[in-house]
Amino acid sequence: MPKKSKDKKPKTAEYPPFDRIVYQIEESRAGEGHEAVCPELIISGFGDTAEEAKNTLRRQVVEYLEDCEKLKVLDATLIDAGFYFNGDVWMSAAVEPPGEPKIRFIGTPSEQDLESI
Repeated sequence: MPKKSKDKKPKTAEYPPFDRIVYQIEESRAGEGHEAVCPELIISGFGDTAEEAKNTLRRQVVEYLEDCEKLKVLDATLIDAGFYFNGDVWMSAAVEPPGEPKIRFIGTPSEQDLESI
């Protein structure tokens, strides 16, 4: 019986581990069929129906992100495409713009420090 690798991540969704990346999907007619596009990553998918086109797009996105992960450039690719990590998922800034950065003081700020903000 082969040993199970501890390094392998369990597959919990149809497109793991990239189910934690939120991106746009724009749909349109393309001739006799349909097209779905992820504008952040500049990837498209086609199908006879809108749902087929979206599923094709999702597979294309996963394949692209898998390649980025293998090349160890996934985080940089997502950041360059306008994504940010919100502590839970990689979110497209086009889907949900990032909030204002939080300012944290280490130690006790002086009144002069507070006035300069």
